[in-house]
Amino acid sequence: MIDLTEVIYHWQKGQNITQISKSLGISRPTVRKYLNVAKKAGLTMESEIPMSDVIAEVAKASTPLPPATGEVQRSIAHYERNIQSWLSEPDMTAKQIWRLLKELGNIFSYTSVKRYVKKLNPDTSRPSTIRLETPSAEQAQVDFGRVTLNLGDTRKKVWAFVMTLSYSRHRFVRFVERQDTQSWLDCHIRAFEFFGGVCKTILLDNLKAGVVKADLYDPTINRAYGELERHYGFVADPAKVMKPEHKGKVERSMPTVRQQLIAGRQYEDLADANEKALTWTRTGIGMEKHGTTHEEPMIRFDRDEKGFLIPLPSKHFETPLWKECVVHPDHHVVFDKSYYSVPTKYVGKKVWVRGTFRMTEIFLSQELIKCHVRAHKPGTWRTDMNDYPDKAKAFLYAHPAWCRKQAEELGEYVALMVGQILAPHSLRNLRKAQSVIRLGAKYGAEKLDDACRHLLSFGATYISSLKRVLEKGIPIKDEKPPVPTISDEGEQCLHPAISFGEVAL
Repeated sequence: MIDLTEVIYHWQKGQNITQISKSLGISRPTVRKYLNVAKKAGLTMESEIPMSDVIAEVAKASTPLPPATGEVQRSIAHYERNIQSWLSEPDMTAKQIWRLLKELGNIFSYTSVKRYVKKLNPDTSRPSTIRLETPSAEQAQVDFGRVTLNLGDTRKKVWAFVMTLSYSRHRFVRFVERQDTQSWLDCHIRAFEFFGGVCKTILLDNLKAGVVKADLYDPTINRAYGELERHYGFVADPAKVMKPEHKGKVERSMPTVRQQLIAGRQYEDLADANEKALTWTRTGIGMEKHGTTHEEPMIRFDRDEKGFLIPLPSKHFETPLWKECVVHPDHHVVFDKSYYSVPTKYVGKKVWVRGTFRMTEIFLSQELIKCHVRAHKPGTWRTDMNDYPDKAKAFLYAHPAWCRKQAEELGEYVALMVGQILAPHSLRNLRKAQSVIRLGAKYGAEKLDDACRHLLSFGATYISSLKRVLEKGIPIKDEKPPVPTISDEGEQCLHPAISFGEVAL
């Protein structure tokens, strides 16, 4: 454009082609070509010096781009089938194709590969954005993204957690199977340990694991995430709903993860993928110059940011599980597939339950109303007898004694079987004992007593076996075994799944 402007200027000052050529050091054919294009554009020697847009239009018309041909392009064309296959994958880019060709042993320049890919798949226009820069150690941005990994012989959909430091662009990547609170907190802890510290603020998306209620001015932070926030000393800053561009640094990192860690890659399992991801963040993308900072993220992080992060706390963070529950009429809340008792006055109320590895705490309006040892086996009951009213406790304690009395009236072997059923845990096995007694009304006391004798000779107390013997009869008449002594120990615990029937409490 400079040469073209000078040629037109000298021409309008009255110089001929030879004079212009000697003055500017441009060949006469080139000067003639420029002037011919200028004349076709309507310029004359008397016209004013054209504006830059006119000069640019003339320059574009006079110097068309050469076609993308040559030995290099023909060499790349040998891999067109591979390139077409890669382009069919989601999130594939020319830069990733250049990397994949390089791994195949081909040394092509990125510009040549980009030109070839552009010929096969022209780029679409991109929207404009505003870039916001932050000081060192000031902010980290986090996001979850759905990705598909090639694990062994299968393709598996997982979640990719990415935390990007806004200043250095250094990042942490981890693949997880679930997008729940436990995974969300664990990924944060691993990221903090990977960086060796914590940024002052964490800009996060409005997913339920981090933000319960999305609001621009007053968001409600997930209770467990709030505990993590206070433990590590950062401030959670939820992004505006449906505005991913507000956390553009991590949003831009997610396509990079798909393009460089997933596209064309194969892993043994999830652990292998996570190990490779850490290596990639340190020695791969971490050592490539960033397009904005023009520095390697790892170098920029080590030099300017690492020493200014909030230090990690000395105490390990115990990940809690929070859940809002209702106290059911049986005085229990259901939390993590187990059951915990609450005093009578809270029946029907909504409470918050906090579970750690050791304890389960129940709160009502920020007040701690009950504590239990945490149950780790689903279906476990944690019941405090003091949570029941006095009438209910009196009934429950007397109920096993009533079953034993009824069993004695039906026969000594019925009493023996009921005693053995109630011995390990009288209240937990109360329904089983009641079912034995009900069989007496159907089959008669004598037949039931005989069937109990037969089963006890084998040491069996299964209700299904007892019903089968009563229906089909006893095949062999055995001698009556001696009646052992029944221990009544272990009756002080309450199992809440007890049917009180028509008894008024």
